[in-house]
Amino acid sequence: MTNSQKPNSVNSIQKELNFSDQVLEKIASQTANSIDGVLSLTGGAISNLTDRFIDNPTKGVDVDNDDNKLSFELKAILEYGKSAPQVFDRIVNTVTRNVKEMTGKEVGKITLNVDDLMTNSEWSRQQNNKKKKD
Repeated sequence: MTNSQKPNSVNSIQKELNFSDQVLEKIASQTANSIDGVLSLTGGAISNLTDRFIDNPTKGVDVDNDDNKLSFELKAILEYGKSAPQVFDRIVNTVTRNVKEMTGKEVGKITLNVDDLMTNSEWSRQQNNKKKKD
């Protein structure tokens, strides 16, 4: 009997692997945050309020999981003086690769909305001020 003739062959098992939107957003968020030139992903007012109470690993990322291609929308603060188009290209390439490697899913679109540009010192001051308020 050959492998294709075995009654309980792995090839005959119906398989389905699904990922929640939160998992897909987390992959994109952690990947984007690791890119040089990205200071932070930012969320809206509700996200900012929620972040005071819990760590939000998907902050600043929304995913649309339709038609077997994923669409991501990211909101970010980028580092002043860095080339935004180059930072964006690194985000697109790295997020696309990581999502494909971890999930097998294709990314069809990535949109980056830049909320602000800050120097490292401005960013550090802002973070220190937030810590003092909390």
